Amino acid sequence: FGFARYIQPNEWCQTRCGTPAFVAPEILLGIPYGISADLWSIGCLLYMLIAGYPPFTGNNHRELFCKVRAGDFVFHDTVFGNVSTSAKTLIANLLTVSVESRWTAVQALGGNWFKMKDKELQSNDLSSRALQGFQSFGAKKRWKAAKTAIVWAANQRFWKPDNVTFNQQLTAWDKQAIKNQVESEQAMDEDGEDSDSESNNKKSRAPPTRVLTTQGSVRIPAAPLDAIAVPCVRFRDVYDLQKVLRNGTSAQVCLCTHAHTKETYAVKMIDRRQLTPLDDENVLTEVAAMQALSGNKYCVQLLDFYEEPDCFYLVMEYMTGGDVFERIVNLRAYTEQDARDLSVDLIMAVKSIHAAGIAHRDIKPQNLLLVTTHDHTSIKIGDFGFSRRVHTPNSLTSRVGTPTYVAPEILKNIPHDERADLWSIGVVIFVLLVGYPPFLEDNQAVLFDKIRMGEWSFVDEDWRHISDDAKALIHGLLRVDPKERWSVDQALRCKWINQDGRSLAGISLQDSVSSIRTKRTRLRALARPVMWSDNRVHADVATQAQPMEPMDIVDEADHEDLSSAYDISLASIAMDDEYGQSSNML
Repeated sequence: FGFARYIQPNEWCQTRCGTPAFVAPEILLGIPYGISADLWSIGCLLYMLIAGYPPFTGNNHRELFCKVRAGDFVFHDTVFGNVSTSAKTLIANLLTVSVESRWTAVQALGGNWFKMKDKELQSNDLSSRALQGFQSFGAKKRWKAAKTAIVWAANQRFWKPDNVTFNQQLTAWDKQAIKNQVESEQAMDEDGEDSDSESNNKKSRAPPTRVLTTQGSVRIPAAPLDAIAVPCVRFRDVYDLQKVLRNGTSAQVCLCTHAHTKETYAVKMIDRRQLTPLDDENVLTEVAAMQALSGNKYCVQLLDFYEEPDCFYLVMEYMTGGDVFERIVNLRAYTEQDARDLSVDLIMAVKSIHAAGIAHRDIKPQNLLLVTTHDHTSIKIGDFGFSRRVHTPNSLTSRVGTPTYVAPEILKNIPHDERADLWSIGVVIFVLLVGYPPFLEDNQAVLFDKIRMGEWSFVDEDWRHISDDAKALIHGLLRVDPKERWSVDQALRCKWINQDGRSLAGISLQDSVSSIRTKRTRLRALARPVMWSDNRVHADVATQAQPMEPMDIVDEADHEDLSSAYDISLASIAMDDEYGQSSNML
């Protein structure tokens, strides 16, 4: 009980302490916390009892803490394939970053897992995998460091992992500088006793580092170097900023070049000065999703990441081809074969994202980026600000998305999963074929009602020349009930996707191109992900799109409609450059 504290009603702890592999994210974020931090640790322990290894691991403490703060863990099929959904649901609800959404002890004890009969659970033998996991993982050096209980001053870099990068390695100079710093601080703290920040927050010098062992509390020389070491290299030491691609109040997307290689990248810069500590979770969740999709040819790649006191920097590959809309309107000829080929890449891309256990939740043409200006069909999906891991079926509850493309279950506030992306795919394919979405209303309330009810149709004048197989695919995807909605595999098996391209090449969609051209401004306005915050509707700038055209401001009546359909969401950085409130961080 060395770290235990008695908490009076309406009081909170502030000490940054715990065991790295089991510490709650609110402790890492420096947010006042309470007893719910223990429930997070219980979730970690339950995961480990089943799997034989902890849910969060890393090569060093910085990697580990980034995953904890983002709540980035996976139920691996090789271990959890036969584990009951009730057990995974319990763990997932305990390992929820949001303290308000995390289950309490009473809720956990009321879960279905504790109500299951012993015989049901005894039939699932964990001996081979779990025990093997304990034996192999317990011997690893990084696990020995991760299970060491420590307490560190709130102002120490161990608990404040600023300036984190993916690829940066510590130089000998860095290690020596940090070693000197640690030795200096230890000399200052020779006589230190209590490191609890509640009782020592007025002291100017750092308290000593402690570790809890079976023999009690003893002094250790220092935390591991990789736990406290922070490279002195910052983003602007490595990259040179070029022109601004997108601009907003909280973030910018700019071109940048590597100072040495001169290679060009896109960087998303998020101003932390306007964010709360809790907002960091959402940025790190986006980073974690992109990390999980590293090497995926269908997704925009995150190449580097810097976490600095005033700004996050997400360095991504630069997509020179623009988005799908921009490419279509510039084509001299556009046929149903072109639309089909784009649809194949889109479905394959979403399938690969789902295979990684991630739901994107903001599939739309503006997030479909083309690799080059020469290839019309090779697309990559960008903007993972709304993405979340799907641990169990229907485990997502946040109401986020883009109104025109959002699935009805999200609007109905029904727990959902990756099947919501299939609805969005159906809307996108609809747009690719006729140039406008199936749900097109100026009034948000009417729009949302039609989406909830699935009220849409094929206007004969626009669809008479389009193949019936294409319509069948859209019918299969735009089903209100997620259980009846086609899966990605069903979509890939349909006739239209597998049809000979020569028969589709003769079906011109030039009228659709004209429709996109005339409705482009309106379609872009309808494609803004919205969130209700501070009595304003915000839009997100997260992709490498072309410079934005002027847009009409949504009137106050629509604001009221939006608030009834969307809860406050920080799943991506709020932007409102469409409202003329842009700022320049350069």
